Amino acid sequence: MTRNMTGIVKIAGSLAMAGGIIAMAAMPAAAASPNEAYGSAATGPISASPIGLATYPGTSPVTVSNANITGLLTTGTVIDTAGPTSASSTVSNVSATLSTTGSLGATSVTSSCTFNTTTGAVSGTAAINGGAVHVSGRPTITLAANPAKNTTISVAGVATLILNKQTKAADGTLTVTAIYVRLLGSTQTLSIGASVCNAANLAPVPMVPGKALPFALGGLGVLLIGGVAYRATRRGRFTSAA
Repeated sequence: MTRNMTGIVKIAGSLAMAGGIIAMAAMPAAAASPNEAYGSAATGPISASPIGLATYPGTSPVTVSNANITGLLTTGTVIDTAGPTSASSTVSNVSATLSTTGSLGATSVTSSCTFNTTTGAVSGTAAINGGAVHVSGRPTITLAANPAKNTTISVAGVATLILNKQTKAADGTLTVTAIYVRLLGSTQTLSIGASVCNAANLAPVPMVPGKALPFALGGLGVLLIGGVAYRATRRGRFTSAA
């Protein structure tokens, strides 16, 4: 009797473990941080957490009326999206303060990134529509519409700009920032239009078709048979005793 019960318990434990493995397979990669996109952020004397943040898993798309940062930036509408293998940010009517005599403007800026599930590579791009830097008494600096990654522009005595800034973390996560500003003589930074993608597909992994259900039914059948056998054994013992 004890041996029968021990066998049933072992079977039930094995089935529970296998069921847990199947459930884990249906979940996204837990170790990966979310893909995300945001309209703006700042560090330094003026600090601002990501504005208009969209994430996957999480909330996407996210649309906000602006990504303003007092003393640094005003914008129009911001649209941010994040999915299992991609992210993008679009910011309209950008106006950034670089100094008392300098400013940066653009009709719109966009960044995006994508994880290629076939090659396993993460790539990104950025676009700037109608972008320019104005400093009193100097010629206007026109910003490239489709800048190469990490295009650096020095605005003498004012700021350093990096267009289509792309940085990759140790785990392969790629961050693409349409316009990154570092003010000279200060620790102030400003990010406009950022997208972040993992080097992984964050979509949940589906159960193997045609296998999960039979496995579950088979496990249930084993438990039922074990229960019937146990009841029969008990009845046999009571009958003999009588």
